[in-house]
Amino acid sequence: MKLYSAKGAPNPDRVIFFLKEKSALDQVEIVELDLMQGEHQQADYKAVNWLSRVPSLELDDGTILGESRAICTYLESVFPEPNLMGGTPLERAQIEMWDRRVELMLMISIAGWFRHGHPRAVALEPIQIKDWSDLSAGQVQIAADYFDDVLSQTDYVAGDRFTNSDIQLFICMNFARYMKAKLWEGREHLTRWYERMLTRPMAERD
Repeated sequence: MKLYSAKGAPNPDRVIFFLKEKSALDQVEIVELDLMQGEHQQADYKAVNWLSRVPSLELDDGTILGESRAICTYLESVFPEPNLMGGTPLERAQIEMWDRRVELMLMISIAGWFRHGHPRAVALEPIQIKDWSDLSAGQVQIAADYFDDVLSQTDYVAGDRFTNSDIQLFICMNFARYMKAKLWEGREHLTRWYERMLTRPMAERD
């Protein structure tokens, strides 16, 4: 298998971190693209993913999978242990529910903050709208408070064990640092959770 990725970008990192937690990163060939240089817009990559989005997973038979959640769903079946996406119908639904909450409440807001507020992001968002960035920044803080409250009641995002939902939230913490924001600071339960995440395989430097 071949994974088209972009180091430091949240959606590609989601798949990379997923593979690290599976101890399966060495089972996949990684092709890094430089988004700021527009490598994802080049014709050779458009032949892989005509939407010019990363990540993309190319299977051995040439089949292409896009979208990080779909790729992780496939990899969960290929590398079933440790289980990260649920072992029962209820657990699978709960993990997907929390994945969506992290994505809709936090990830999208951080993306708006970054794409419309970071100078380097003009390569991705040629027309930056400051009000969009400012509004998103406020929504990020509200969402961070929400997840701090969630983690006051449980050790992990989706329950009593580490799952894909924790990977998603950890990526949000890292993504916000591009805006010089350490979202866990001043939030007791988010800090406790984040410090534990830093000891996991996904946090190991390449």
